[in-house]
Amino acid sequence: MTLGVILAFLLGLIFGSFGTVAAHRIPRRETIVTGRSKCPNCGRQIKAHENVPIVSYIVLRGRCPGCGTRISLRYPLTELATGVLFALAVVKFEVTVTAVVYAAFFWVLVVLTVIDLEHKLLPNRIVYPTFVAGWAGIVVADLVDGDAGRLRSAALGAVVFGGFFFVVAFIYPAGMGGGDVKLAFVLGTFVGYAGGVGAVLAGMFASFLLGGVIGIIAMKVSGKGRKTQIPFGPFLALGSVIAVFLGERIAEGYVDFL
Repeated sequence: MTLGVILAFLLGLIFGSFGTVAAHRIPRRETIVTGRSKCPNCGRQIKAHENVPIVSYIVLRGRCPGCGTRISLRYPLTELATGVLFALAVVKFEVTVTAVVYAAFFWVLVVLTVIDLEHKLLPNRIVYPTFVAGWAGIVVADLVDGDAGRLRSAALGAVVFGGFFFVVAFIYPAGMGGGDVKLAFVLGTFVGYAGGVGAVLAGMFASFLLGGVIGIIAMKVSGKGRKTQIPFGPFLALGSVIAVFLGERIAEGYVDFL
């Protein structure tokens, strides 16, 4: 188990590095299949030994060897976040097909978070394929690792999470982006499969709580008040990750409290 967690973390670092490439290129409609990475400032091609996750950032002291421009912290943070999430997937689901499916799901969430923070965008080119591939993945995982009841929970989770956001967007279009609504169906699927409807409700609550608290802080810090533009996608992603791992406990604790 320990070895599996370590290997998952290292694999996550590698996929996290690829995730930074995807997050940079997809909004610009560039291919992520071919082409070496380059410095966004001077265009210098990044060499293989300069592209080792986290290590290269430390060795290069966070600066491009060509032009000296500071490399954004989002690159090592993206790699680290993906590594941690891959490791947690193994801790939660052990070394199973389900762990692989959720590791892929977490990778997508990290990429979408980076894109949304920079571009205020949740690309359909990522969200739609994730929904289709996600369902294919959990069906395979269910056949190998699980039971049919979890598939029903996934479907119900998608309806609850996605349906709620659809209704909110219908009633108040200015308050909810279309990308958030589409992503909610994906999130409901995975959270529902992992923990049932209770976990889905916990994830929704966590998303709104995090978005509200951090949003208020951001408005105060920026000095722009309600004019501050804050993407909601990252909070949806974070709330859903929390729900995958702790959603059942949160829901049970709430019921016990009542």
